[in-house]
Amino acid sequence: MANANRWSPPRLVVYGITTVVLNIGIIALAFIHHDYYYTACIQLSQSGAAMMILANMGILMTILLGKLLSRMFFGRLRAIEVERLYEQGWFAVTETCLALAILRDEFDAATLALFVFLLFCKVFHWIYEERVSFMEQQTGLTALFLVRTVSLSFILASVDFIMVMCAIENTKRYGPTMLVVFGFEFALLLVRFMSTWAKLMLNTVDILRGGEWEEKQAYIFYVDFVDDLAKLMVYVRFFFVLMKFYGMPIHILRELYITARSLINRCGDWIRYRKAMQNMHLRYETK
Repeated sequence: MANANRWSPPRLVVYGITTVVLNIGIIALAFIHHDYYYTACIQLSQSGAAMMILANMGILMTILLGKLLSRMFFGRLRAIEVERLYEQGWFAVTETCLALAILRDEFDAATLALFVFLLFCKVFHWIYEERVSFMEQQTGLTALFLVRTVSLSFILASVDFIMVMCAIENTKRYGPTMLVVFGFEFALLLVRFMSTWAKLMLNTVDILRGGEWEEKQAYIFYVDFVDDLAKLMVYVRFFFVLMKFYGMPIHILRELYITARSLINRCGDWIRYRKAMQNMHLRYETK
């Protein structure tokens, strides 16, 4: 019983302490064997184990920065938000590994850093979407929530747009490179952001009207329809570009199928809705 109640440190703390100690050890060892800074850096860059440890330090710093920004813009995350982050994170990591297989000829430290940055941005997009969805359960808006949400919206939109423009400019100058993949990924994030921003506006209007806005669900349906259509267009373009320059893009097949099926279902729902409305007008037509 005593062992069960004994405090155990969080895994992140253990990971952080281990990473810091290993980094201090390999850097100190390199400078012990080399008198000059340049030669010590050369040894570190040529050692696979040293680069792995240094990369872990970069990942640790990214995690700590993410936790700081998360607390700044979202406060304490709800349990369901953490659970969904883990679920979506596993899918994102799997897709990243498949994408790395496609870009194996261009894989380097810069590519890995871009994938980490992409995943970092995706995490904040996911939490942002969860918070906007959670607004439907709220009856009021606080000033802190509005400031946090508007500030984060501006940052997310700016980062997505800048990354897309950088990918386009790089492609114009140097032709198709691995930045094409990241350009399309950030284009998809920008489409999802615009959809979430529209829902944020709709939820805000609904809350200001006391939750009695009857037309809200119709507007949300059209927002989701346009979102699926825009994503499908990006995915199809993404698919054919990667097919032309890199081969079969298996990492986007799942999302391409899900988006296409969702759009087809929404089209079916809209057709059934129109038929139902026509039948109601014919059956209850006023004379």
